[in-house]
Amino acid sequence: MNFDIVFLKPEKFEECMSIVEHIKKERIVHINLSKLDAKNSQRVLDFVSGAVYIQEAQIIQPGEQVFCSVPKGKSYFMDGKEKALKGDTELIDLRYDEEEEIKPKFG
Repeated sequence: MNFDIVFLKPEKFEECMSIVEHIKKERIVHINLSKLDAKNSQRVLDFVSGAVYIQEAQIIQPGEQVFCSVPKGKSYFMDGKEKALKGDTELIDLRYDEEEEIKPKFG
């Protein structure tokens, strides 16, 4: 199958591997965490964040308990704001305010 966007609603942490497989294939992955408790939601986000970081992608939060992985080089439109990725890695840790975020720079 050939598709560009995947909608997933995991019910347990172990379903992270299928999310990561789609991220590795540079698909837009829409993840609805509403079926998970807070602890497992955070575990899923932490695990998926690693894959997103390695792929130089980005995580956005379009809604409550809904996250979206956007591959490097893709642009998106949300609430009147357009964001075009220009090669900059922008990994958002949603547990912290933007001012507190620390972004490591390599090379």
